[in-house]
Amino acid sequence: MDQNPFDSELDALLDDLHRLLDDDAQADVPPEPDSFDYFDEPEPPAAPAPEPQPPVRSQPVRWTDRQRVPRHVAKLQQNQEQAYADWLYEQDRRGVEPPPPEPEQPQGKRKRGRRAEPVYDYDIPAEQPKRKKRHGLRNFLVFLLVLTLALVAVVVFVLPRQPRAELNRDTRRDGVSTILLIGTDQGGARTDTLMLLTADRPGRRLSLVSIPRDTLVNGTYSVPKINSVYGANNGGAEGIEMLLTRVEQCVGFRPDGYILIRLDAFVDVVDALGGIRFDVPVDMFYNDPSQDLYIDLAQGLRTLSGQEAMGLVRFRSGYADADLGRVQVQRQFLSALIDQAVSLKGVVKSPLLLRIFLNSTETDLTAGNFLWLAETALLADRSNIQTATLPGSPRVIGDGAYYVLDPASVAQTVSTYCTPYERDVTTGDLEIRQG
Repeated sequence: MDQNPFDSELDALLDDLHRLLDDDAQADVPPEPDSFDYFDEPEPPAAPAPEPQPPVRSQPVRWTDRQRVPRHVAKLQQNQEQAYADWLYEQDRRGVEPPPPEPEQPQGKRKRGRRAEPVYDYDIPAEQPKRKKRHGLRNFLVFLLVLTLALVAVVVFVLPRQPRAELNRDTRRDGVSTILLIGTDQGGARTDTLMLLTADRPGRRLSLVSIPRDTLVNGTYSVPKINSVYGANNGGAEGIEMLLTRVEQCVGFRPDGYILIRLDAFVDVVDALGGIRFDVPVDMFYNDPSQDLYIDLAQGLRTLSGQEAMGLVRFRSGYADADLGRVQVQRQFLSALIDQAVSLKGVVKSPLLLRIFLNSTETDLTAGNFLWLAETALLADRSNIQTATLPGSPRVIGDGAYYVLDPASVAQTVSTYCTPYERDVTTGDLEIRQG
């Protein structure tokens, strides 16, 4: 169908009218810098506008294409652009965070100077955490010291127990005990060495009183000497009990305990201490194959081994007063032995000495009693150990030679050196056989 010529002219007229109106609107309204089309990508700010040029006629533009963007929508788009730029910046930093803010400086005068530049973690390596100082060695030494002090306190104040006889004869002297020391011969049947060791802790004194082996005693024995009492009563506990009874009759009180030492233990103790320095009083030579006894010692100061010390304490034929001279040498040697046993060298050897005593001795003393005796010996003046022999005289009775005690002199000697009681011993306390 042919188009009406009137309509074509009308459309051309409308187009001209629209073009004129658009040109007038562009001339009156300056261009908005923030305005952009909804579907256009954001662009960087435009360069300065060139000088206005005469309008150029172009094809007509629809009204909807030129509609202005609302301000709140434009602001939202700008915020999105800024957020996107910030996100890109964080990605470039690769996840490294800035350091925490420095603590505020205390109020006061500010020092003039150049302000320090901030330092970030990614510029310098991170500081390693400080390790705590280990004091393992110091703590161990402190623990060891405390443990040692605790053990010393237990040994000194808790474990020691003073030996006391289970008898209520008289009031005892405080801190004084008397122990019977017994030394057997080679066969172990006869007690050839008998001594009363008295430990006086308050007086810081040790004393040794010897009982001669040939001392005449009560009893229906074939040979009524004190050295045969132990064997005649079958030894062991029965022999010890009877021996303590005979000693009580001789000195007027029962000892607080006993220590029976065999010859092999005596030899081992001397050797464990490295020998005993002793002044041999006379030349000693004796040979008795029946007793397996051979003695050959020259007079003078020397260090005696265990076997030589055994020969020293058993030798008696070369003394003018026979057995009394031997008893005196025995006391002197035992004093030297005690002095070395409680010295630093003896303390170091104490575990070995204790094992020898446990394996080769018989005693009714406890470990606490031994600790008490050891402490008392350490506190005592060992350079002045008092020694004595029960007074008496040799006498021939029947077919045998005996040593008969003098009751009055014995009472005086016992009261001076070895009684653990406050009251002195009298002749009425003694049961000494005279013939």
